[in-house]
Amino acid sequence: MSGRSRKRPAFEWHASTTSRGPDGQPPTVRLRHADITINRNAGASSVSSSTITAPASPSKTPAADFVYQEDYLLYQMARGHVEVDNGLGPDSGDELPEHAEPAEEVIEPAIDPQYLLHIEDNATEPEKTVAGAEKTAAGAEKTAAGAEKTAATAGAEKTAEKLRQKRVQINPLRTWLKERDEFLLELLRRDGRRDSGSLCAICSRVDGNIRCKDCHGGQIVCQTCVVKIHQVHPLHRIEIWNDMYFERTTLKRMGLTIQLGHSVGHRCVNPKPAPGDSFIILDTLGIHDVALAFCACSTARSDTIQLLRAGLYPATTQAPETAATITALEHFHLMTFESKISVFEYHNTLARMTDNTGAEDVPDRYEELLRMIREWRSLKMLKRAGRGHDPAGVAATKEGECAILCPACPQPGKNLEVNWQNAPPSIQYLFALFLGNDANFRMVRKKVSSEAADPTLSEGWSYFCETTKYREHLAKYGDQKEVHSTCVKHHAINDANTSRFANLATSGIGTIDCARHMMKRPTSLGDLQKGENLTHPHDTLTHPPLPRHAEPPARSEMCVTPPPYSPEPPPAAPNDGDYVMVVVSYDIVCQWSVHIWERMKSMPARLQINRDGKAFKFLIPKFHLPAHVEKCQTAYSFNLTPGVGRTEGEAPERGWSFIDPLATSTKEMGPASYRETIDDHFGDWNHKRVVRLGKLLMRRITVAVAGRDDHVTDYCAFTDSLPALSILTWQEWVETWEQMPDTVNPFVPTTKKVTQHAVRLALAKEDAARLSADEVTSVHDEITPGLFIAQGLEIENQQIRLKTDKKAMDSSATPLQLAKMQERQNSLLRKIKTWMAIQVLYMPEVSPLRAAEDLASADLQVKTESFNIPLHLPSALPSRIRVQPILYDYEFRLRRAQGFECLDDLRGHLRMRSHMYKFKDRNVRGQGACTRSGNLLHRVKQKVDACATQYKRARAALLSLAARTGDHTWSTSLQELKDADVRAFTDDTDGETQAERLKREKSEKKKGKVLGEGFKKLSWIWMVTGVGADGDDQGLQEALRIQWCKARARAMRWSEEVLLLREEMRRILAFLAWHAEWWDRQASRWTGLSPETAQGVAAYAYKQAAIRRKIRTSFDTLWTNSWATIKHGLGVDNEILDLPSESSSFISTYPPPLKKKPSTPASSNPPSTEPASVEPMFSS
Repeated sequence: MSGRSRKRPAFEWHASTTSRGPDGQPPTVRLRHADITINRNAGASSVSSSTITAPASPSKTPAADFVYQEDYLLYQMARGHVEVDNGLGPDSGDELPEHAEPAEEVIEPAIDPQYLLHIEDNATEPEKTVAGAEKTAAGAEKTAAGAEKTAATAGAEKTAEKLRQKRVQINPLRTWLKERDEFLLELLRRDGRRDSGSLCAICSRVDGNIRCKDCHGGQIVCQTCVVKIHQVHPLHRIEIWNDMYFERTTLKRMGLTIQLGHSVGHRCVNPKPAPGDSFIILDTLGIHDVALAFCACSTARSDTIQLLRAGLYPATTQAPETAATITALEHFHLMTFESKISVFEYHNTLARMTDNTGAEDVPDRYEELLRMIREWRSLKMLKRAGRGHDPAGVAATKEGECAILCPACPQPGKNLEVNWQNAPPSIQYLFALFLGNDANFRMVRKKVSSEAADPTLSEGWSYFCETTKYREHLAKYGDQKEVHSTCVKHHAINDANTSRFANLATSGIGTIDCARHMMKRPTSLGDLQKGENLTHPHDTLTHPPLPRHAEPPARSEMCVTPPPYSPEPPPAAPNDGDYVMVVVSYDIVCQWSVHIWERMKSMPARLQINRDGKAFKFLIPKFHLPAHVEKCQTAYSFNLTPGVGRTEGEAPERGWSFIDPLATSTKEMGPASYRETIDDHFGDWNHKRVVRLGKLLMRRITVAVAGRDDHVTDYCAFTDSLPALSILTWQEWVETWEQMPDTVNPFVPTTKKVTQHAVRLALAKEDAARLSADEVTSVHDEITPGLFIAQGLEIENQQIRLKTDKKAMDSSATPLQLAKMQERQNSLLRKIKTWMAIQVLYMPEVSPLRAAEDLASADLQVKTESFNIPLHLPSALPSRIRVQPILYDYEFRLRRAQGFECLDDLRGHLRMRSHMYKFKDRNVRGQGACTRSGNLLHRVKQKVDACATQYKRARAALLSLAARTGDHTWSTSLQELKDADVRAFTDDTDGETQAERLKREKSEKKKGKVLGEGFKKLSWIWMVTGVGADGDDQGLQEALRIQWCKARARAMRWSEEVLLLREEMRRILAFLAWHAEWWDRQASRWTGLSPETAQGVAAYAYKQAAIRRKIRTSFDTLWTNSWATIKHGLGVDNEILDLPSESSSFISTYPPPLKKKPSTPASSNPPSTEPASVEPMFSS
């Protein structure tokens, strides 16, 4: 932690001595705000204070805009919205203004409880009446929460306890329990006639015995009146009193007929009753059998048009006998988005609402409802995409035109300035396209139906690729055998050609997402066959997403107010080919990207990308990266790659959690229904992402500004502590690698690590040199001292493995398994005896120890297993027994190499375990598959435990040898290995399911804990870079270089993230403004329509335009007002990025900062309410 100064606000208050003001207003209250500056380096602090006038009541805080940032902050403090710096940047828990979104959770306002009591005592009686209960429920709880956190005395703890008890006493459930009997009796009372008399409640002429379950009031009326009042509510459910209870009946039995083709209440001179005088209508209240008559007058429209104009959607276009209300279709549409309810489940719900006893015959209209829902989804997609405003009709819809675009991503011609492609290379990443590729193996589809039996309604119009072209591509390239992975075994590739998908028509779906905002891109989905191979993602990546609308905008300079519509024909629609930088994230990109350009050459021209003037970066998502080998962890890391900000590449993974619950219903669908259902749900996903972008980006930039400040400060402090020459060398190295990734990677250790084989070779050479120089006398013709120690370590390792295997055997072991185990023990025993014979020559001092052990075993008549026989290596001897110093040195060098090898093996097994946990959580289902996967995981866990045990044994030996040799240089690299240290690359993520990980991350966010390389939370085993073989400080220098490069990378990524977020905010507002103008133009695009239709077409267009402007205004207000509360510290000018001067015109200045007020003496005047001066959103 750096020694930067931090400021913490504090409050004092006092009331003026003036009496109550005019009109019964409370006396003036002033708040004193103290800035406490703490200098951690100097160990000193200073205090400056200012006084402001507080509002009369928290509920009467005036809404105001402020010219000066200090005034705005003081006003926030007066409201109790106090921002406390926790040493890591802006506190995500501070309460924000009403128009702002908290970064994480809301912490209680840091305002003196005595001030709240003062306001209460001096408030007027109406204020007390209105706010009393609210203050009891909220203010007391806030005071109690504050007391619980800050209680330092017994009195404060006692007060907190009383308030806790008060909260328990006002628990709504406890209050309800006391009145439960009354609630129950009231429900029973509703089953009777209640307080109704015997006469009709409307006409009062005849007895009333009918009531409606859905009309307000529950009046009991006669048959004539019930028919009359339900002319406009023909689908209400009614009941009739049979002198004992109310029983279900229908309006049809009461004589109500629904007349179409005329206004309600008007009679038709030529009605045409529905066939059989029965028409079925599905509504949110149930399935109704009604009497319905079409209009057969000479001017009547078709039956389907009459139904549609009555708000009824027909099940067929020819002689319809079934329909659903528009309300029911809309209700199901939203229900399935939020709960993933299937049409079958919704139909059953309607049937049970009609009759929940099973005693009546409810019409089965499941097939009809299924068909209506498909048509409804298609129509809503076309309507929202503006296809109903195109004079060319629906048939003119292009591929991807109905998809919802991401407003934050660069959209040439919509939210980018005309000269964006001329930006300097150092900031081209601000306009880069970030893509995330992934596959989902839960969204399978059985071999049900066919394309002929299940015709498509929207061929490639939104998120799925056009089927015919996609199938042709797979037919030509999909059967190629994949080259097996050279990285960690990736099931996605290596299982591509297995038979476990043989009985499925579709084994899953692959997608290309917007990697920063988690939105599905047009024509980016494709179904998979036989798992995931290198062909599937290629087609969805290179398939050009066409513009969302049929009428592309003119490519003129974008601004806050879009350019006026030009009558000239627009230029060709932009596509991915216009981008100059593309970042692709994929969990197996280390294999997929190797020969991507070679594969592309053999494919059709529509799937080829012109690479001239374009930069492509292929990276691995952060959560998947630890499962890869060490080389991939640096070459494909988001954290180490310039120009990607804090992008983590896991966007598709999060999207799968939204769509996975849909798999239970889509797996039984036909091919077209399957695609259209997924398209529909991804359209809703994109819509929700768009409307939530305001709060999302506000949270992100709040964290990013604080992160940039902290990491730039830490990087500068780290740099200042290192030699300048080293910094210059390292900086030149890392900048060269960033420009040319094929050069030597500065993040990869170059020091050759010590291995046991290398040490054995060195020892053998040393023994040979000593023998030739007659420095030592050989005691054995074949075994040198170095070889003798090396063989002892090998035998020790065999003892450990044999003991582990023997322990794993149980009573179910077969005779063959027992025989093999005994043979291994016999073989090991022979090796030990042979080695002991040589040990007597080199270490005669152990003979007395060995004799004593043999004597003790004979007395106890206990047979020692071969894996338990002590070897008495030099490190294991008591301190009183001394052997040749050269033996200590040899074992020390071999043990040190053994320690590093154990760590390498341990890291490899942990990577494998993490990858297997992830794969199991995502894809393995069923008891048999889970059992097999669990067995594999158990074997990997055994290897992890064995490596940890072997490392601990090697380190214990080093500790013993260090006491004799005095060499402790190894201790900083080979640290003590605790159980908590044996974990995967990221903190505590090993072995978690997705649900467990999300729950843990949510909990850690509340506690202020964050994980990842960007926040530097690693086990020490992942930071060991090795030690030079010659024992000098080369390893230390390399470790410093790598840590400095990573500190620089973290500072740069956070600085880039702030610039990216500000550019994305600007792009969102520009896109929404453009989109609103686009909708305005659609209002009058189709001429020649009837006046009523033209009015509806224009009204919908204007409504959509108004929605975009409303969303844009809400985002702009949120970002502009909240931007002033974000702390800006070191790094605000992005000096860490070393940007050229010509880049300033391409960097967004949005959100506009509030004008800084010059220093003035403290004043007690209230904050100014003049509007803030706002800088232009786009730079000139």
